[in-house]
Amino acid sequence: MLYEPAKSEYVVCPFCFSYLHIFTRAETRLNRKLEKPEKSPVLKLGSTTNVHGIDLKIIAYLEKKEAGTSYHWREYILTSHDQGYVTLSEFNGHWNFIAGEDFLPDYKQPVSYGVSIGYKDVEYKLFNRYTPVVTAMLGEVDWDVVNEKVKATEYIAPPFMVVKEVINKSEHLTNYYIGEYLTRDEIAKAFNLDKSSLPEQIGIGANEPSKAFDRWTSSLKITGIAIIAVLLLHLLFSAVKPEKELINDDFLITYDAKGGADAFKSFITPSFAIDDESSNIEFEIASGVDNNWLETTIVLVNEADNRTWEVSKGIEYYHGVEDGESWSEGSTKESVLLSDIPKGKYHLNVYPSSGDVYRNNLYIRATTNVSMFRNTLITILLLCIFPAICWYLMRNYEKRRWNNSDFSPFVEGD
Repeated sequence: MLYEPAKSEYVVCPFCFSYLHIFTRAETRLNRKLEKPEKSPVLKLGSTTNVHGIDLKIIAYLEKKEAGTSYHWREYILTSHDQGYVTLSEFNGHWNFIAGEDFLPDYKQPVSYGVSIGYKDVEYKLFNRYTPVVTAMLGEVDWDVVNEKVKATEYIAPPFMVVKEVINKSEHLTNYYIGEYLTRDEIAKAFNLDKSSLPEQIGIGANEPSKAFDRWTSSLKITGIAIIAVLLLHLLFSAVKPEKELINDDFLITYDAKGGADAFKSFITPSFAIDDESSNIEFEIASGVDNNWLETTIVLVNEADNRTWEVSKGIEYYHGVEDGESWSEGSTKESVLLSDIPKGKYHLNVYPSSGDVYRNNLYIRATTNVSMFRNTLITILLLCIFPAICWYLMRNYEKRRWNNSDFSPFVEGD
């Protein structure tokens, strides 16, 4: 019994597996003898389904291999009433719904870019080239599927695939087909089957969509929004609490011979006020030390309750020539920060010391409400950790996918 008598020209006997060419209802001719299929079809011949709103019937089951290799896969040929044939291919439990120009209402001719193909403004990367060979068949078709000579090339842009087939190379007959990855759940639902009856998935399918890629792209969007929010908050806080200079002066310092070899006399700065309830203060110190050092202890004194905050900072600068090469290290200025300073009137007690007894100046600049861009930068870097992890997982997933291809974009050992 034929599933589509009006269309079928080639059929396989389900008992002896003879591949027959049908000329008329009364006349058939033996084309060749095929091997018994190694596996039983998991999708029943003659069963129907609906995919993308199109009613389809399974009319053939093929077992194929890649010439010269041990790779085997299975294909189911489905037909619609008025839109021709489509193929459901299954390799290692991964399914693809493959259709050609006659079936796809929005089909556009792919454009070749050398080692890739463009289809609907999407670049598809070369994944595989092979020669398929039919090893077994059940059912019927309207063309000589067993004997046709095909050179196939697959290009991927998950979850889609473009399959280029060159038939009978001397005639240069080229057809393009568009494949879409279908999950086991989708196949089970389409054919009303228990998912456990379908082949288990092994590895990663050529055009299997990557959840890791979806997580990475989502994390980029979320992180980008978060970074913009952090920068806006930084600008907002800078506008609400602008920087204010408290001290900016070059102070004379005097060597104290009684205080020790490197002691200088302490001094007190003019008073200044902090108006905000809580602020930070950055102290910048500088002096023209030359092959020497200077260190100072700065004590911030609240004139209302004598509460104090103390910081120490040193500067040193050395340079010279060694083996004909100039060298230098250190700096003539440094900075240090105090946080959470309450509102009030203050002054500084300054205690300098230096290895240069002739040093006579110490520059001090004090600024409140200093923009803490370093903290903002650290926050941004922390926000980038999650998308970085997602990128690594996505890249690792793609490397595993492309391990199945001779055209991997990943360098060996990368």
